[in-house]
Amino acid sequence: MAPAWHDRGVPIILLLLLLAVVASIAVVAAGRGSSLADVDPDRSPRGTLPEGPADRAAVDGLRFTVAFRGYRMDEVDGVLDRLVGEIEARDARIAELGSSPAQAESSSAQAESSPEQEA
Repeated sequence: MAPAWHDRGVPIILLLLLLAVVASIAVVAAGRGSSLADVDPDRSPRGTLPEGPADRAAVDGLRFTVAFRGYRMDEVDGVLDRLVGEIEARDARIAELGSSPAQAESSSAQAESSPEQEA
């Protein structure tokens, strides 16, 4: 008895169809097909300092986003960097204000001693 006309070609067609399905799944999984939109990271709105100078109430109101092993490092690092900058600016201003009266006293002392040296 002669084989049916479709017996030889059907397995090849099914194999090609299976390969096409596997390839399309691989393309979608690799991100080359249409995919979901990027999701914004889940962040606490109170994880950053407000604009302007940081005061105690702003620092007390901070609430960082909890991550797998603690808090999100980028949030904490950003706040700490900003606080360090503000503390350094305040220290410089305090040093400037602290040295101004001393400079005024030394310059007035020099002015008082200058007439004595001329005489």
